[in-house]
Amino acid sequence: MLEKSIFFSRIPKYLYDKDKTPYFTAPKNMTIAQSQYELFSYGVFIGTISLFIGLAALVTYLKTSENIYLLWTALNVAILFCIHLTIRKSLLFCSYVIAFVPLVFLSILMYEGIINESSLLKLAFLSVLMMIFTKYALRLIKIVYYQNNKPKE
Repeated sequence: MLEKSIFFSRIPKYLYDKDKTPYFTAPKNMTIAQSQYELFSYGVFIGTISLFIGLAALVTYLKTSENIYLLWTALNVAILFCIHLTIRKSLLFCSYVIAFVPLVFLSILMYEGIINESSLLKLAFLSVLMMIFTKYALRLIKIVYYQNNKPKE
């Protein structure tokens, strides 16, 4: 019983920490620390997916020697590099790249779903995900923009 109360007593503290989870703070009102935490968490999310896709493409290239898989590997390495530059250097161009990576991936899935005549439920789910990631992509770009254009104190 004591272990549960210790565990659950720490959850609200982390979820509502104004520095580590600033997801309800407008990008223009964020501190540098808040924006760095949000960029880092998004970078880990996108980087993990990109790393798995890149490794799968590399393994497939080594088995088949088809150049398209080498291109997929190079693109995923470029995405990982853009994640690094967005977090460390706050480059706006790199934030565009990592903001729209999920949208490109979801667009490919939508295209495949339409071609293969997938169910309406699957296409609706992908559409909802595209809307969510579009909204978050705009937030991410605003975070990097305001991080670069904050007045020096």
